[in-house]
Amino acid sequence: MKFNTSKELFDFIRKTDTSEFPSLKKILENYDSPRVLVNDILSELKIKNKKVLLIDARSEKEFEDSSLPCSINFPVLNNEERHNTGLVYKKYSQTSAVWLAVQYALPKEDILRSFLKDHDASEKEIFVYCWRGGGRSGYLSKMITDAGYKPKVLTGGYKSFRRKVNEFYSQIKFPYELLELSGMTGCGKTELLKLLSSKLPVLDLEDAAKHFSSLLGHIPYEINNIQPVKNQSAFENNIFSQISLNEFIIDKGTFLIESESKRVGKFQVPKIIYDKLIYSTSVRIISSMESRVKRIVRDYFGNDNRGIEPMIRILKERKSFFRQQLSADVFDQLINLLEKEKVDEFTEIMMKEYYDKKYRVKDKQVIAEVSSDDSDKAVREISEIYREVIKNKKIY
Repeated sequence: MKFNTSKELFDFIRKTDTSEFPSLKKILENYDSPRVLVNDILSELKIKNKKVLLIDARSEKEFEDSSLPCSINFPVLNNEERHNTGLVYKKYSQTSAVWLAVQYALPKEDILRSFLKDHDASEKEIFVYCWRGGGRSGYLSKMITDAGYKPKVLTGGYKSFRRKVNEFYSQIKFPYELLELSGMTGCGKTELLKLLSSKLPVLDLEDAAKHFSSLLGHIPYEINNIQPVKNQSAFENNIFSQISLNEFIIDKGTFLIESESKRVGKFQVPKIIYDKLIYSTSVRIISSMESRVKRIVRDYFGNDNRGIEPMIRILKERKSFFRQQLSADVFDQLINLLEKEKVDEFTEIMMKEYYDKKYRVKDKQVIAEVSSDDSDKAVREISEIYREVIKNKKIY
């Protein structure tokens, strides 16, 4: 059913007799999917992630804005259908709205069966959630049951997850310790965190934001077609998920984290984390200029220089700012180098004239210095430092 205007929608609804259509409660009365709490789902995800199928029943837009960790979207009502159903509910009747929602959902039954098969649902524990744990998750659980599976429904829906996230960030103090990796731009802090994440607890704020912190920091994600994080709530969700689902953290353990300012891109670092980070012990990462340039070129330009266009675009959009920071002559030189695809020379000048001056290494307690020019060796050294720090309780 496609309606071009709300008038078409209401004309259609008025012509349809829905007076005898059962309520949603009546439709679901023979379906009794078990209810679970958000803690139950998080525990399952942490213990046996690959054996869990967590389905978000909300619309595409709601899902894209923010969602539970590891969830997959199957909209009972897509964006337009949700909008139309909401209009009918508010301006006509609840019964007609339920009827319309069911008409939208029914044709999706075959699509749902394929979806479940594609995600190996028969071998997994299935959880379903919507916004509040009501109609959409209830009806999707019915559809899944009719398809031959046994789903469970999240009590309170997505809102219960956000409530838990907010409670976590409302604590007086961050309940874990932090060991910071500090160093100049391009020294490989992010690269090392990713390598270390397979063996130690890591908190990666830039990955949670899909942004490399600086004014140009979204370019590496843009050129690799990685969807941006839409809002502060999604950023907070991503950090919370890294913490709550981390397989290496125990009790009041210690996370490795990269040095950050109060903001990562357009997002505010949660206060309890930033307050802890300010006073955290630091391992300084050093690297040769040659290695730093190679990393930045790889991350910001790719192997085919596809980052040149967005780089030029942003520099020109913020022309007055960069001219003030660099001088007019240096700015013009940088644009000229990009236009000639001389990305190595561009990057070295940007490092020396902008990043190394603007983002100075913070003056704080440094317990060790590690070169990242050999990343495998750096990982071994940081791992050993981490173990020594934990053993001797050198976290402050």
